Amino acid sequence: MPVTLTGVGSVPGTEVRDWPTRISDQLPDLPHVPELPERGPGADMIGRTLGLLSAVSADFCATTTVTGWELSAASKEMRRARSLLGEDLDAVESSWSGHTGFAKQQLAGPYTLAATVERKGNRLVSDRGLMRDLLTAYRQLIADHRAQLGRRVGATWLIQLDEPSLPAVAAGMVRTTSGMSVLPALEPDLDLGADLLHCCAGGLPWERLRPLGGILIDQEQLGIADDESLAELSTAGVTMGFGVSAVPGSVRKVLDFFDRTGLVPAPMLISPPCGMVADYRPWHRVVESLNERLG
Repeated sequence: MPVTLTGVGSVPGTEVRDWPTRISDQLPDLPHVPELPERGPGADMIGRTLGLLSAVSADFCATTTVTGWELSAASKEMRRARSLLGEDLDAVESSWSGHTGFAKQQLAGPYTLAATVERKGNRLVSDRGLMRDLLTAYRQLIADHRAQLGRRVGATWLIQLDEPSLPAVAAGMVRTTSGMSVLPALEPDLDLGADLLHCCAGGLPWERLRPLGGILIDQEQLGIADDESLAELSTAGVTMGFGVSAVPGSVRKVLDFFDRTGLVPAPMLISPPCGMVADYRPWHRVVESLNERLG
């Protein structure tokens, strides 16, 4: 059974030039576009995705405030976000010339955007009409950006949605900006054209993940209660991905899932858990051990 190692996305530092080669050397089967949030607003996953989204629809231009991101007229932060991503993709194009395998781009998912970004002091997720507009623009964003990536590097590009807020949106646990109450639950629509969903929070709405080709979830957030839902997704052809720590015992936790469910292992992703990673070599030992045990 092939187990593929990939990264979550974020790496430390403020200089992108050396990262694409380092990433492709350490993650040859599924390298990712580096994301360097330490460069400030516009380099973070929210700002980066808003920069792309605002190019699709000016309604989603945003600026930074003391509380985070808020919709506004065209802003310098959106120009900066697009400029920084352009620098990152220039570095990727230069380093990955000739790469024809898989490659991955991470974006903040629409529900995490909606739970984070505000308009006139209210989170976007509180406005159902605005959510419809957001999802329409987001589908176009995925199509446009995938085409842009393909023009730069002739790889098979996968789009990963980073959705740490999705469980809270689906469960009605997103707090208002005042913090005095919570917003109503919203049933998510993930039929957006993306390939992979990454989440480092527990309580995902498993039944809504079927349109995706794969999921990548932190092992520590999973329990026996999730086995049945995960098994159903795996049986439906959704690739399982686990974020694990590179310490003794992490392999056993992954194997326990297959032992409990009786699933025949299928192609699987392994990544570090959420957070910045500078060196993926410790996780190669995890993948090697899994391939030996499951192969």
